[in-house]
Amino acid sequence: MKNYFYILPVLFALFLSGCLPSIIKVDVKNDPDSYSMFGKTQERDFYLPVTIGDSLIEKWEASLNGGLTNSSVTVYDSCIFVNDLSGWVTCYDIRNGKRLGQFKEKGAVYSSPVIDNNILIFPIVIDNENYTDLFFYNYRTGETIREVKVEGKILNELIKTSDGIIFVTESGKAGKYNFVGTEAWEKNIGANCHSSPSADNHSVFLGNDNGEIVLLNMNDGKEIYKKKIGSPFYGGSTIKGNTAYIGDDDGVVFAVELSSGRIKWRFNTGARIFAVPVLNNKSVYIGNLGGKLFSLNKETGKLNWVQDVGGVINATPVLTDNFLIVPDLNAKLYFVDESNGRVKKEYNLPGHVKTSPVYTKNLLFIGYDNGILKAYEIL
Repeated sequence: MKNYFYILPVLFALFLSGCLPSIIKVDVKNDPDSYSMFGKTQERDFYLPVTIGDSLIEKWEASLNGGLTNSSVTVYDSCIFVNDLSGWVTCYDIRNGKRLGQFKEKGAVYSSPVIDNNILIFPIVIDNENYTDLFFYNYRTGETIREVKVEGKILNELIKTSDGIIFVTESGKAGKYNFVGTEAWEKNIGANCHSSPSADNHSVFLGNDNGEIVLLNMNDGKEIYKKKIGSPFYGGSTIKGNTAYIGDDDGVVFAVELSSGRIKWRFNTGARIFAVPVLNNKSVYIGNLGGKLFSLNKETGKLNWVQDVGGVINATPVLTDNFLIVPDLNAKLYFVDESNGRVKKEYNLPGHVKTSPVYTKNLLFIGYDNGILKAYEIL
């Protein structure tokens, strides 16, 4: 009899989620400081030039319809958008967590939605099929502009450029579309890919499952170079100037001259890397699945400090002028002094942290694997 009491509430919740209307229709103002993609910029920038405190005050909590991935929320004006593995993209009011709308199709959304003014772009990976439905959605009018069927599964993060979006599928197909769903180019990179790409104004950089780095022309997708430098890449890349930074499955961090593919330096962290390197003007910060956090000299790769938090760092931290805010899969959050690696404050959280934290509009957003999104004020 106990099993019925457990199963019935779950079935009821599923029934309710299935009855929710599938529409996002909200009015927004122009937001020049939006957080409109994973990593905010096409280079993947997780640094904020602000000094913050280390005290968290919970402002609101929202329940999603499914579990979360190692993506992040995106934000435009007063709207925050979050994807989940049940195929929903949901919009909340950033001020109070009120649900403003949701869009649902069969499948799962692994990637953070991309925002261009009133256009929302997100990939839905179709269950038991080898394709992805890429949606271009006008969330002012509540209408789908275009739905594009892409061969392969988009499991990593999209890039938003000045004139469109770029994706790479699990099977190694890269492509670019403009903001209304017209294809610009398509390229087969010749290997499976789980690493999220990054870009500058001229080229797209990525690592693949063969341990190769690949550079593509931004305008036509033509391959500039492909070089094997390490083991499979599952963590994403970051670009700063003419240097790309990426970590591999052996735990090695590489600094790569973007234009040529030359290795400028490498550093072995000793355990697998899933997170994206985080940069400021002087240092590179990277965590690994062994629970160690490293600060390296950006130009030479020399070790500044290492901190062992003893957990699992699989999501990308947020960096400010004084702290790294580091999520730990083992239900913890650390405020780490960026100058010396000391843990200034440690929080026990109510669940396993899945998403990369986002700090914007004076709020910190954290997503948990049980489908809970929380907003915190930092004092």
